[in-house]
Amino acid sequence: MKMLALRADSLAGRAAEPLAAAAAAAPPAWRRRQWRAGSRAVPPLSTRYAQSRPQHHRLSPQAEAKQRQLEQAASSGRVMTASEVATAYYSAWNDKRMDDVLSLMAPDVIYQDLIYEDPFVGREALAAYFKKIETLVPKDIKFCVEDITEGDPRRCGVRWHVEIADESGTSVQFPFSRGVSFYETNNQGQIVFARDIVEPAIKPGGASLGGISVVAPLVRKLGPKADPAILKTLPLASGAMWLFYFSYLGYVMLSTSAPGLPVWQTPPETWQAVLNKSYNYFYINIGLAELGLNPVPCVAEHPVSEALFNFMNAWSLMWWPVMLADPLGRRVENKLGLWVGTQFLTNVFFPVYLAQRLRPDTPAGSAPASAEAAAPPAALPGYAPVFGAVAMAVGLVSVGWALGARPEAGDLAARWAYFTDLLATSRVDWAFVVDACLYSVWQAWLLGAAGAAPAYRFVPFWGLAAWLLAGPRGGDAAEQPRRKSP
Repeated sequence: MKMLALRADSLAGRAAEPLAAAAAAAPPAWRRRQWRAGSRAVPPLSTRYAQSRPQHHRLSPQAEAKQRQLEQAASSGRVMTASEVATAYYSAWNDKRMDDVLSLMAPDVIYQDLIYEDPFVGREALAAYFKKIETLVPKDIKFCVEDITEGDPRRCGVRWHVEIADESGTSVQFPFSRGVSFYETNNQGQIVFARDIVEPAIKPGGASLGGISVVAPLVRKLGPKADPAILKTLPLASGAMWLFYFSYLGYVMLSTSAPGLPVWQTPPETWQAVLNKSYNYFYINIGLAELGLNPVPCVAEHPVSEALFNFMNAWSLMWWPVMLADPLGRRVENKLGLWVGTQFLTNVFFPVYLAQRLRPDTPAGSAPASAEAAAPPAALPGYAPVFGAVAMAVGLVSVGWALGARPEAGDLAARWAYFTDLLATSRVDWAFVVDACLYSVWQAWLLGAAGAAPAYRFVPFWGLAAWLLAGPRGGDAAEQPRRKSP
């Protein structure tokens, strides 16, 4: 992983040259700055990041054979040095042989790429990231090794830059692509720790010195608390969601500047209209009334308002299986209560769930974000298709209901005029439209965290219903790509 997260060696025409020859021709000042075995005791950097070990990535037969060769070399007393491992690593990257790259990684490897907040912990996390690289990064981008140190069999440093072929096929240096890396290997000749430092695209120059003079007093005052890693223990994202939630309540429920009347000025007839639409939840009571059954009063409201009410309730219905499939939903203990509240009052309750899911884990249960990003998402419950089918049916009925139910409501032009007037005068119905916009954002966010494809995430309502009908079940969830989510 480096900028663009790729590895390679020299130009394509010299890809097969031994890296030692390139190192011999490199500037001696760098090559002679080596870590010499026995010069002083250097504790392995990997011990500074003791973590629970993830499961091993499954390798191809060729890669497994290569790993067995490394193990056999170790048993016979011949283990590749760190510079040899780095050479093999860059060569495999040059050929895009990702399984060979992974075979050079220890199962418990810790890889720090300093353009990311957290290290990649374990071969499984790297495997997930390499898959993303294969999909997004052009194949003709090459990392060219300028120099590599020797002398310490367990540690080495590498200087490199990135090149890409222009339209004529000539390799040219990629902008802002210079960097250095450090590698540490274990007794089996596998990389157990790595750190990449890449050239920054923004170069503050002398301003950075002024920044240091400003920040230094604050660091002295905070001491160990100045560690940026401590920020991950602070509920910043959760706090931001709580701030949004109270802003939403203040404007949608209490403000006098939004369309309609605030909640404390709502007239009795509006409350009665809401109650009537609640009686006709999912059109069930209307259907029973057609059959001559009236368990509760069935009072007709305007079909556009009835359709909007039931459409939003159908959307709210679908959040329950989404909560169960949400990888961060484990942080929320009262999911059922919040979902029931969402059924009646939409975003008066649902952002509470969103804020609670963003709470930081306790130190004992925390893990680097990169490792969490590579973990498989939670599975949808087996009954998720029932929720999807019911919501989709209610959604389709709602569209038809708004367009054609109750002929006394007039033609399409009259219904549209009623809808626009409703948004300008009714706080309840205006709030439903605001909630629909927010639900679209929540859908894209939560389905992305659960590993859903873009077609499901970015098609409001219908994409969610389709995902519940066809989304992953149980072990199938592990096959879905996973995004990092706060």
